[in-house]
Amino acid sequence: MFLWKTIADNASFIFNPAVRLAFLILTGVLLGFQPAHAAQTAYSFDEFLVAPLRIHLLTAKDVPALHTTLVESDIQRILVKVNKVWAAAGVHFYVESILKEEAVRQNLFDKEVAKTELAWVKRHYPEKSRITNAFNIYYIKQFGVNGVYFPDSIFVKDTASLRKVENGLDEPLPRVTSHELGHALSLPHRQNVTNLMASGTSGFAFDAAEIERARAAARRFNWIKPAGVLLAEADRLFGQGQKSEALKIYQILALLPLESPQLTQVRQRLKNAKVAP
Repeated sequence: MFLWKTIADNASFIFNPAVRLAFLILTGVLLGFQPAHAAQTAYSFDEFLVAPLRIHLLTAKDVPALHTTLVESDIQRILVKVNKVWAAAGVHFYVESILKEEAVRQNLFDKEVAKTELAWVKRHYPEKSRITNAFNIYYIKQFGVNGVYFPDSIFVKDTASLRKVENGLDEPLPRVTSHELGHALSLPHRQNVTNLMASGTSGFAFDAAEIERARAAARRFNWIKPAGVLLAEADRLFGQGQKSEALKIYQILALLPLESPQLTQVRQRLKNAKVAP
């Protein structure tokens, strides 16, 4: 089943950027918009792998370290740059939903433990809002490192800082997010300063072996789909009259950083939907 639901369990406030994003995409299509080519990619439309992210913006009135100040526009900016990084590997991420939610068990926060452990953050995320068919990314304010990957969650510090390297990414948060997604796709650290998997730098390069390893790992998740498979699903829904569900998929595919006959069709259907919903 295609992911597009937003849930309200344990969340103080939830918003889904898809609605706003859909409007922007549809408006852009009418104006002749084409997504910027984030990076040179050797992958065709059918080869692109498309992966969902559930974004958790934790709030915590009693634990400032957990209280992120990021907002929806920050996440949209971060995602554009994350996809710039991962386009070279033929992987594209989209935001399934953004949840702004109160951290749990704030009374158990231990400042001294937080100085020496990384797993302390897992005590404080709301379990019911974590899903198993997307990467869950939690943004918090302070942490002992810029970010950390656990098998069920990624945590990123919104005050992250990096050592700049030549031709590196121009902002820490997209690079840290991309780095932790690299771990989620099985990549280990590699201490070449221009490499995505180097520690603490702004580098974001891959080598061929890393790309193949990450793509192989992505294919093992049954909820990461090739773009061609998603398009076939959208076309099936469209043909059955379930146009709203089909358009949600088309909206995701329209942002892939390449040109192809398939994307021409996708953008035309979005354009038509805007003119005559």
